[in-house]
Amino acid sequence: MRINMPMLIWYSSMSMLLVAIVTTGLQQVSAAHEMRGLYGQLGELQHEQDGLLEERSRLMLELGAIGSMQSIETFAAAELNMHFPEQIGQVLN
Repeated sequence: MRINMPMLIWYSSMSMLLVAIVTTGLQQVSAAHEMRGLYGQLGELQHEQDGLLEERSRLMLELGAIGSMQSIETFAAAELNMHFPEQIGQVLN
């Protein structure tokens, strides 16, 4: 049985087309899997960012509180001539 040239070309074209379809399908599956992994990482990083923003807010509040205490101390020392005692004793009733 002889296969003529047009049939040979048709079979080889179809097999190359099939290989191309399978290859692109596998690439699509791989890209979708990678995308799911990246979305998972994005969620983790956003959660970490939220935690860091909360910590920054707490630290900013603490810094403001410390700053206000220092300004009160400075005002008390300069304007009211108030200072911490050198020795601290216990008062008994």
